[in-house]
Amino acid sequence: MGQPFGGGQAAIDVAVAAIPLLMVTASALYLRGQHQRYGRLVGWPGRLTLAALLAGLGLAAYAVWPLPASADGLCAVEPAPAPSLTVRDAALVLGVFLPVGLLARSRFRRGVLTTVALGAALALAVVVVRATGVLGLYPCAYDAVAFEAAGVGVAGTLLGWLLARWVPTVWPYGPHRSWPSAVPDRVAPDLGRRMLGTLVDLGLWWFGSATVVALAAAYGTFGPGTREQLLTATLLGLAALLGLVLPLLRRDRCTPGAAAVRLALTEWHRPRPASRLRVLARTGLLYTPVTVLVALGLPWFSLAVLALHASTAVVRPDGAGLADLVCRVRVRTRSSLNGDLPRRLVRYAPPREDAPVPV
Repeated sequence: MGQPFGGGQAAIDVAVAAIPLLMVTASALYLRGQHQRYGRLVGWPGRLTLAALLAGLGLAAYAVWPLPASADGLCAVEPAPAPSLTVRDAALVLGVFLPVGLLARSRFRRGVLTTVALGAALALAVVVVRATGVLGLYPCAYDAVAFEAAGVGVAGTLLGWLLARWVPTVWPYGPHRSWPSAVPDRVAPDLGRRMLGTLVDLGLWWFGSATVVALAAAYGTFGPGTREQLLTATLLGLAALLGLVLPLLRRDRCTPGAAAVRLALTEWHRPRPASRLRVLARTGLLYTPVTVLVALGLPWFSLAVLALHASTAVVRPDGAGLADLVCRVRVRTRSSLNGDLPRRLVRYAPPREDAPVPV
């Protein structure tokens, strides 16, 4: 069985671009699911929900680290001996899998058997990915770990579960509720939530463009010397799709990243979808300069545009950015637009009156 995408440098280019894209996409789906179930991520449960996202990303990064961009000098000429488990490797695996057990118990309320089974499956998956060179995308296993690392991962998961089970009972400040309860999502979204959606948008845009170019190169759809031009064209085209076309077609007028955290772009005074003309003007003021600067190889100058937009958002209670003020639009939650309630919200149902028994 041959390597995916013909092997060689083409397959490596696809791996370097597509793996981060998959991580960003999985993060967007996770955030969307959590907001749909529980509404706003607030308090200690909200922090643990975000910690679970970071733990998953850290586990994925450990499985493919360092994800080299070239095969030069990657594979040994002579067969290397089987890797042995060092103290450093064991400590690293323990640190990566400890949050899995902690969060499985404290955030997701899973039992010890389910948690250990999850840790074993994740540990075996990590060992297989590292031992096969990211499932065959690389010509060799560039950073394999000993099979005993899977056992250390299971032990770290179990240790994390035990710490989450017993430490809160002896904590001097008492145990805290660590699993979320659904709350209506009607208040103005905070700046952190909006920034999280922006980061998802940037990840989808950048790594999506890189993946398209890498796949085009793997299938030989463009000639040599035109890669940079194709990347620039893909960046501009995907930015137009994600930042302009999709918001104009969606009812919430949002980009995919903002939609993942359940935001909506509305009129200034009323919770109704912003007009398409205002959305077009906001995109021209905010996203167009950033896209052009990044496509021209000047990403640091685009930070000035973002800082200018955020200069009013950090001081206003409604979090309105400069482009929002100019275009008279407001970023609200999607629930304030369509009236949706979280799926896990406990709804009151009046008691049913029993029918009188006929005499």
